[in-house]
Amino acid sequence: MTSIILVDDHHIVRQGLKFLISSMTDYTIAADFSDGFEVIDYLTTHEPPDCILMDLVMPKMDGIKTTKTLKALHPDLKILVLSSYIDEEHVLGVMEAGADGYEVKDAEPGKLIETIRRVVAGEKIFHPSVMTAVRNAEQLPHLQKKLSKRELEVLEQMVKGLTNKEIAGILFVSEKTVKTHVSHIFSKLEVNDRTQAAIYAMTYHLVKKQ
Repeated sequence: MTSIILVDDHHIVRQGLKFLISSMTDYTIAADFSDGFEVIDYLTTHEPPDCILMDLVMPKMDGIKTTKTLKALHPDLKILVLSSYIDEEHVLGVMEAGADGYEVKDAEPGKLIETIRRVVAGEKIFHPSVMTAVRNAEQLPHLQKKLSKRELEVLEQMVKGLTNKEIAGILFVSEKTVKTHVSHIFSKLEVNDRTQAAIYAMTYHLVKKQ
């Protein structure tokens, strides 16, 4: 039997998935959880399943962080993200976390069953809308013009609300040098001020959340 674990904070969604998978006679639900912490804790004392169906937006630990953590602990574990979110921010996060597939929640039951089987078989299956988001994401300014390590360090301090003088003191450089870095950051991210730069940085996870 192929074992599946469900991770979704909506009970009704988990129930619906259980009903769907019950029609797959060679599949079984090993367990289901409402957030990432629960499934990670479970797998410290249980064998990993063949596949996890993972929601993205959940309390405590979201699907992207959970996927990244589980892939680090169990590289061969298949993870199929099942979400209604197909924006660039979420799609990029899922790709970077190492998910094996990404299906939308309003997919036809037959299509979802097919996707589950193909992911379990080792294929990488991503919904066409997700791939469109990936192509759009490739045009994002920070991917077109990557920030240097020092520019990222300056940006991180900008997100904290520090002035050029304060950043210069922390990074042990001149205020003029910081000003130059800030100018380059604005240009590369295609923003006009520090607030826009901070919002962009947080949206696309260019710096650690404060």
